[in-house]
Amino acid sequence: MYKKDIKQIELIKYYKENRENYRKMGKRLEKFLKLIFEKEKVTYHSIASRAKSSESFSKKVERKEYSSLESATDLCGIRVITFLESETKIVESVLRKIFLIDEMRSEDKSENLGEDKVGYKSIHLVATLPESMLKMQEFERFKNLKFEIQVRTILQHAWAEVEHDKNYKFSGQLPPDIKRRFKLLAGFLEIADREFENISKEITEYEKKVSEEIADNKLQEIGINSTSLGKYLNEKLGIFIAQSISQKTIKLLNENEIKNLKDFSEIENTEIIKKYLEQRNKKGPSSYDLMIRHLLSAKKNDQKD
Repeated sequence: MYKKDIKQIELIKYYKENRENYRKMGKRLEKFLKLIFEKEKVTYHSIASRAKSSESFSKKVERKEYSSLESATDLCGIRVITFLESETKIVESVLRKIFLIDEMRSEDKSENLGEDKVGYKSIHLVATLPESMLKMQEFERFKNLKFEIQVRTILQHAWAEVEHDKNYKFSGQLPPDIKRRFKLLAGFLEIADREFENISKEITEYEKKVSEEIADNKLQEIGINSTSLGKYLNEKLGIFIAQSISQKTIKLLNENEIKNLKDFSEIENTEIIKKYLEQRNKKGPSSYDLMIRHLLSAKKNDQKD
C-alpha cells in the first residue's frame, strides 16, 4: 500500500483548508474578466472557472505530479472559449496586460506541436495577481495564489473535452488506433478553424464593400440579404440597432419583388420609419421585421389607392 510522506500530507492538508479560497478567486476573476472584455470589446464565447477537487489534488500528490505548492499551478483554473483562433491571440494579449505571467510554466500548445504534427491546441497561461489588483479589497486575500488560464476555440474545446473523457475511461491509455484517430480528427478541426477564420474575413470584406456602395448610392448593385439590409438601415437611415433581420423577412421582400436595395428604397416611408424610431427610444429597440412588414403593407395600400 502506498504511504504518503510528511511533505505530501502537509500539501494535502493545505489544499483541503484552502480550496474554497481558490474557488472564490476563480469566480471573482470570472466576473472581472467579463467586465474587462466588455470594456475592451473583446469577442469571446464563454468564460468559466473551477477549483481542482481535493480528491484530484491528492491523487496528483501521490503520483508526485505535485511535489510542492509551487508546482501546483492549476489549483484554480479559468477557461476562455472563443469563436475564432485569431480571437485567442487577442484574449491572450489582454490577459498579459492584466496579470503577472509565469513564462516558464506557460505555453502555447499550437506552437509546440511542430510543423509535422497535429493534436491538442490551446494557450495555457500560469499567472498571479499584480499589486494593482491586490490593493482592491475583493482580491487582497489572493496574494501569491497561482491560477491557470486556458484559451481555446469552440472546436479545440470540443476535441479536448471528448478526448479527455475517453482517455479517463481508459486510465489515460487509449488503444493506439483510437489515439491515432483522435489525432487525425484534431487535424480536421484545425482546418475547420482556419476555414471559419477565412469566412469571417470574407464577411467583413463584404460588409465593407456594401458600406462603400451605399455611400456611392449604387443601391441597384446590392442584393437584399440580412447583412446588406441591416447595413442600409443603419448607415442610410440612421437606425443604429445591432439586431439581425430574419430570413423570413428577407424571403417576404423577395416574394414582393424587392431584390436589391434600390427596390427597398422605393418602399421607404418616412412617417413609418419615424414612428419606429420613436418607439425604440421609449420602449427599447424596435423590430426591423415589424417595421419592414409595415412598409410593405403601406406600399400595397398606396398601390390600391
